[in-house]
Amino acid sequence: MSVRDAVDTALAAEPAGQRDVATAELARTYATLIDQAAPAAKYTKALDWLTRAAADDEDDDAGRHIDTIRVALAAHSVASDLGPKLLAALEALLLSPRARGVAMKGGTDGKPAASPLDELAARRAGIGCPPAVHPTTEGLV
Repeated sequence: MSVRDAVDTALAAEPAGQRDVATAELARTYATLIDQAAPAAKYTKALDWLTRAAADDEDDDAGRHIDTIRVALAAHSVASDLGPKLLAALEALLLSPRARGVAMKGGTDGKPAASPLDELAARRAGIGCPPAVHPTTEGLV
């Protein structure tokens, strides 16, 4: 199964709402790029030189070794560059165990926990504190 197939399966199981469509498409794009990995441009010059050197040497195994290096560099580049970006998109969609755990932490009724700012505002309102006022402006912040 490709990474794109895995992302599509996850999104089918937990469809993105209208507000999350762009994030879902970003996750699909990252997954496609990972599946179509190629060595980073910074390695192209060195690989081209190595290919010419192997051709001059007429070593039959050189081409196979160069292909192995290209695949390894592509996998490394993609894992280090796009992997974290894909994970961030999946976490924004709550499609990772960690993101779901954080979203549900503190919620006993299965609803996501409130943001820390919302919790602070609720506590302030509950103890009769006056609303916050910005010192340089008049009125509520």
